[in-house]
Amino acid sequence: MTTFRLATLNVHSFADHLAYRDNMNRLINILKPYNFDLIAVQETLNDDNWSKFCNLLGLNHFIYGPCEEHIFGNGIASRYPIKTYSNQRTSYSYLGGRRSLLECCLDSNHPFVKDRIFAVTHLDHLNEHDRLKQIKEFDPWNKNIDIFMGDMNSLTQDDYSNNYFEKNIFELRKKSDWEKPYFDVTQLITNQWLYKDAFKQINPNLKDKQLATCRYGTRIDYIYLHPRIYDSWILKDCSIIDTQNATDHNAVFAIFEQKQNL
Repeated sequence: MTTFRLATLNVHSFADHLAYRDNMNRLINILKPYNFDLIAVQETLNDDNWSKFCNLLGLNHFIYGPCEEHIFGNGIASRYPIKTYSNQRTSYSYLGGRRSLLECCLDSNHPFVKDRIFAVTHLDHLNEHDRLKQIKEFDPWNKNIDIFMGDMNSLTQDDYSNNYFEKNIFELRKKSDWEKPYFDVTQLITNQWLYKDAFKQINPNLKDKQLATCRYGTRIDYIYLHPRIYDSWILKDCSIIDTQNATDHNAVFAIFEQKQNL
């Protein structure tokens, strides 16, 4: 119990995004070797695929957080029992659909989970202004959520070189008639609420495609950490797991380790 391993992944409703067929076995083969203690997922349904996914990963305690639009449901699966949980939906629906925040506490003698709150969300995919309203309504900072994960559908400015940003993000979005790239959500989370971006904390110099978590070559999936004073646990590693096109996102994987001098 000196480590705790967790991840977040958009599972694309357990359908291969290229072949439109079941991606369950492919995802299990990719993810199982990482031996997760907890995984938070987006775009799942409360169905047999969700329960099978959890059980095959050895995460036999799992919860589901529905949205008005079922494809945007969130889930958390854990190696340890879930003590309490709640699901908050946005107060009204947006053009991109209603969204939700699923949070929980675990019931275990594992020292990492003591009094920690885990949460997952999937923010709007169309409009940064709507994403801002959603995350402000969820208000993870004032809820003292310790580990805040999910598909934020928002960019981080210093992830990209100027040339990559202009060619692969700005021009692509303009050509496709998508929204312009904004950074409001991630700046709110890190600059105002002072969450730590786990991946950037471990990989401060990675840029461009090296940190892509979605098929458009950008990073929109995150694990955020609420700093604790005198925490006996440190973030040991954070990396991106290549899902090999089994879904349209890569997973973000973090390892926490107990300090040895305590």
